[in-house]
Amino acid sequence: MSYDNSFEYINSKLDERRVEIEQHLGRSAAKTYDEYQKLCGVIQGLEFAKQCISDLAKRMEIEDDE
Repeated sequence: MSYDNSFEYINSKLDERRVEIEQHLGRSAAKTYDEYQKLCGVIQGLEFAKQCISDLAKRMEIEDDE
């Protein structure tokens, strides 16, 4: 897979991790409710990181245009 920039690479790695966790949860592999909650929190963290990266990429693009 080819990436145009480092932001795409980071986003793809975050997506990969999210898919891994979702598959783990889909197999009912979380042994306890605490583990389930933790994994849901990790997914929330991954989504937050993706949003921060997206915002940064947009800000950098705007700065480049100025």
